[in-house]
Amino acid sequence: LAQGERDDSTHVHVPGGCGHTWARLGLIRRWAATAAATSGCGKDLPAAMGVGGRGRSPSTKPMRCRDEKQVPKCFRGVKCPYPQAQTVHGAHGAINYSLVGPAGGEVVVCLHGLNGSRVLFQDTAEQLARHGGFRVLGYDLYGHGLSNAPFVDLCPCRGVGRCGECVCCGAPRGRYDMDFFVDQLDDLLSLLGFGEVVVNLVGFSLGGAIAVAFAQRYPSRVLRLVAMSPAGFLPKVPMSYYLLKAVWCCLIPLAPHVLCTYWYKRERFARSMRGEGQVDDEVIESLWSRFVWQLYVKRGVASATLAVCHRIPWFTLKPLFKDAGRNPRPVLLIWGEKDGLNPQKTVAKEVESCFSNVQLMVVPGAGHIAICDRPRQVIFSILSFLKLPLETRMGSVELAVPPPAATASAPPRSASGRQSLPPQGGGSAASSVVPSAADRKAASAAQMPVPMVLGLKEDVTPTDELEDLEREGSRADPRGQGYQVIPVDCGPHTQSL
Repeated sequence: LAQGERDDSTHVHVPGGCGHTWARLGLIRRWAATAAATSGCGKDLPAAMGVGGRGRSPSTKPMRCRDEKQVPKCFRGVKCPYPQAQTVHGAHGAINYSLVGPAGGEVVVCLHGLNGSRVLFQDTAEQLARHGGFRVLGYDLYGHGLSNAPFVDLCPCRGVGRCGECVCCGAPRGRYDMDFFVDQLDDLLSLLGFGEVVVNLVGFSLGGAIAVAFAQRYPSRVLRLVAMSPAGFLPKVPMSYYLLKAVWCCLIPLAPHVLCTYWYKRERFARSMRGEGQVDDEVIESLWSRFVWQLYVKRGVASATLAVCHRIPWFTLKPLFKDAGRNPRPVLLIWGEKDGLNPQKTVAKEVESCFSNVQLMVVPGAGHIAICDRPRQVIFSILSFLKLPLETRMGSVELAVPPPAATASAPPRSASGRQSLPPQGGGSAASSVVPSAADRKAASAAQMPVPMVLGLKEDVTPTDELEDLEREGSRADPRGQGYQVIPVDCGPHTQSL
């Protein structure tokens, strides 16, 4: 091409160092297809050229990280805070995932939130596999955890035919918008052999919005949907968000180069955390190591996070939710009573109105990350929901969260008078998901903080009320049973879970 190629009536000349071929980029694609057909290397050529599209071959390169010499001296001793699971290579690089449960079980896919990782659903996956027989897939989104953070595609175009799909720019770049993450999930399911399998989706915050978007694009591939405080309905737009919208084209590529190590030194970071309230040293250490490792060891996280903040529609996803909600599949919405990001009294009702077959469960005393604040109630509510028949009308099902002070001396009775039974499968399922206060704080810290550009300031420490409830629950329920009472009225399938 550098010497000029002829394609019927079109002659393209590429001067050295100039970019005068933009009008004829279609020729490059045709040349690539011809070269692939004649050289036998068609599988690697599109990826090497940076050609986009769903047909791109997976990149086999590992996650992008800095060498030790490239890390600032004050951070060279920081260890990776994320547990390594299994790795598969998708269109944009390595994807860290875990798959637990029997091979023949229904597939459940768990999606974490912004700045989180698959670890959020680690206990959930074990419980669903052990007591429900589900095959549970958890994974890190691109730009999160141990999944790759590809370079950000700065092209302002969207959709088919945009310039980023054609230009030879090295490794494939990611847009970090909703379609990008839906494509990742579709790609991952295909790579693991679940491309034709109908799945259940469980998502938190950003993951909840991605789950709804996947169900909207592929309605026949989703059995049930659980969304925990899903993103897309933030009630207030902070001024910093408008600033990001105005200067994103400069801020995103410059982000890795303007980070100041002084702000993230351990002592200063600890002082700033303690200034916001009583926080354990363990929580501070966990949060600090995640900050430092993601910003100074792993490559691309700062730019990727800003790109997500810029390109995900955090305030305007109602049309997408309403479109997905027309499907009659069962939907469970889980909301923390004291959610500071998506207020339960306003946002939860608006989200609930988008679905035709839905139930909203409000978890008493919990914040935005209800699964960390009240793990026992949330996990077993999800387990019971996933066991419901597909034809269940959620309006006839009572998925109430009992207070932790409920006695375990005798199985309580449902509204129909039937006696509810504890979980089957041997042993107490709840006993392994009752974390200590320190564990709960560390779990919350692992998912925090959502960038302040979105206007969130969520407490890492639990509220006094949660601590009081925990103490009351431990006294009233020493065995840690706390099984759920869920009367189900669905015709011939009437039962009590």
